[in-house]
Amino acid sequence: MDNELKAAMRRKEPPPGFTERVLAAIDRDGVAARPPRRRWRAVAAAALLLAIVGGGEAVRIVRAKQQMLAALHITGAKLHGARNHIQEISTR
Repeated sequence: MDNELKAAMRRKEPPPGFTERVLAAIDRDGVAARPPRRRWRAVAAAALLLAIVGGGEAVRIVRAKQQMLAALHITGAKLHGARNHIQEISTR
């Protein structure tokens, strides 16, 4: 599953003429004249496109976050054990 996610999120070059078609659609549809609600939809679509294009970086960020949380969990467990050991020694 991890490999499938990596493949799906791998950076892909847009097809030829993509930028021109998007700019033409903006000019044709008048995105700037849209009410705020529609503007947010356009922003969300752009964010989704960036997430797809830059998906490889997102996977690395998620993996780094998971590793950091695992390290914090291990550190917390070690500190808890050390605290218990110190309490045992101090009560003797």
